[in-house]
Amino acid sequence: MNAPHRGLCSVLCALAALVCTCAHGASHLYSAVIPSGAVRVLIISPQGPWPAGGFRIEDDHGTVLVPKLLPDAALAATLDAASQTALASLARMASAGTDSHTLLGLLTLRLVSDWDFARAAGAAVELPAGTRSRALVAVGLKADGSVATRLGPTPVVQDAAPPAVSSLHAAASAEGVTLEWQTPANAAAVPVYAYQVERNSGAVQERVTLHAQLMTLQKNNAPNPYVDHAPPVGVTLGYAVALVDVLGIAGTAATTTLFSPDFEAGAPPSQLHAQGGRGLITLTWASGSSARTAGLVVERAQLVDGPYEQLTPEGLNPKLARFEDHQVQPGANYYYRVRAVTADGSLGASGDPVRAAALAATPLAAPQGLAAEVGSSEVALHWQPVAGTSLAGYIIERRASANATRWARLNTRLVSQTAYLDRVGPSAGGSFEYRVTAVATDEGQSAPSAGLKIALKDTTPPEPPRLVTSSGADGQVEIHFTAAEPAGKSAQVLLLRSESAEEEGLVIGAPVAAAAGLIRDTWVEGGTAYWYHLVALDAAGNRSALSEAFRVRVAAATLPLPAAPQVSYSKDPAPQVTLKFAPPPPHVLILVEVARADGSWRILQGPMEGSSAIDTDPPAAQASYRIVYVAESGGPGRASAAVTSH
Repeated sequence: MNAPHRGLCSVLCALAALVCTCAHGASHLYSAVIPSGAVRVLIISPQGPWPAGGFRIEDDHGTVLVPKLLPDAALAATLDAASQTALASLARMASAGTDSHTLLGLLTLRLVSDWDFARAAGAAVELPAGTRSRALVAVGLKADGSVATRLGPTPVVQDAAPPAVSSLHAAASAEGVTLEWQTPANAAAVPVYAYQVERNSGAVQERVTLHAQLMTLQKNNAPNPYVDHAPPVGVTLGYAVALVDVLGIAGTAATTTLFSPDFEAGAPPSQLHAQGGRGLITLTWASGSSARTAGLVVERAQLVDGPYEQLTPEGLNPKLARFEDHQVQPGANYYYRVRAVTADGSLGASGDPVRAAALAATPLAAPQGLAAEVGSSEVALHWQPVAGTSLAGYIIERRASANATRWARLNTRLVSQTAYLDRVGPSAGGSFEYRVTAVATDEGQSAPSAGLKIALKDTTPPEPPRLVTSSGADGQVEIHFTAAEPAGKSAQVLLLRSESAEEEGLVIGAPVAAAAGLIRDTWVEGGTAYWYHLVALDAAGNRSALSEAFRVRVAAATLPLPAAPQVSYSKDPAPQVTLKFAPPPPHVLILVEVARADGSWRILQGPMEGSSAIDTDPPAAQASYRIVYVAESGGPGRASAAVTSH
């Protein structure tokens, strides 16, 4: 609950307590002999309308002491404006004969706390000393003078004045001086609902409460404190607090003293800001210190909690709003606060500190000599080192096009070396532009290097070739294919052979040009089935994925008719016949045969490879010879024409 709401609740609680007291039979009339010997009378009427004709005061024998007690206009004119407004409200209620319980209740609280207000309202009177009455009666009169109500009789008691408060304590703050105390537990003969405060500043003793203040209570029944919002500053003050009863008699005052600081003059400047620059940190703040501020002190620390050192022990002119600190190290964090100095030389409170770091006195130069080596999946950058003891590292940036405006930073941490490897991965070509920026230990940055544009290599593999036809006729495999689009992406084609569709297989033979459209496998056997994949290669050697597997069965080869051999006979040093013939086709062997005397043929040599043979034991000087091709599977072909040696 905020202070206004808490104060209103306290007033309403006091009103409820007073109304409750009256409702339970307590008199609405107070009377007592005050220390001067006079008799004071106070009338309160929290229930019913206020009598339009005022009151008549009688003793218990009916003797009229005051024929008609009416509002005192002359006294009312001496009161403050708020009191005069309240009196006017009471007069309107009496004239109209209305009864506003809330308003009348609030006025009742004023009646029991302010004797002058009660007199001006026509609710209080002081009878001369020597008045001999044991009890008094207040008779409320209508406008025509007839009786409206009677209050009393009320015994005339002795007013011994309220007791002094205890535990009086004063505390100074920016809001003023707050006074707190405890009220005595014993009840006085005359009720006490108010207090008054006086202040002594040395040469002047003055009442700080214009009239007695209604004493409201907190939840713990302790009185709500009183705040002196405009105390003299820079001096020692004395305060006196005295309770005041409903008849305006003040008790013995309790006193306390304290020094009243000049909080306004000692308030720190607002909007403090710190900005790091080249070789300095600049502090600025809002101008407009108190006219009583004698100076300003700038303090600095390297930790937010201090310790703080004074940079301006002699103080600054309070009209200044700027300070430059040149005694700083680049990159180091400094915390600053500015405090006001009051006229007596006291330091005011410190505001929240601000932080800044200075830059180096001179910036780093931009890196030079940026160069690159472009690989298939990475770009190696290197550059010349930047001179300077404040160098902390480098930032490397890249953008996809020289027309792009946004640079992307590649390294999250500063690079201390003068080289950087940008792993770009496989790419379809294009270009990148790079630049490098030097960073100092003060976090200041150089201008970026000149941009370096590089062309990326196209490392995306081609698509696999597409099978057109395949054949296993005549003892070999022929595969016709076409390169995938774009056709220029494929440079060569490999043939892979395996024993099942699930296996990748091994490369068979040498690659062929992709434009050839034909690739053969001659290392096959007739009657056997083989599984094949096709793979494309680009000019850089990047391989495509495997084509879909396909199966080819090889048919037996048709052996050609061999040409007749050339035959020559020699008898020195011993009879022999030499045969010469063309080498057989691939995967074909040769049988060399000689005719017997009975006309049958026997194998002289073979199956063999080669292009010559010798018969060292010919059957005769003139003998017939022929050759026969034999497939690797063992089946012979047709024999060549027979040739006779001579």
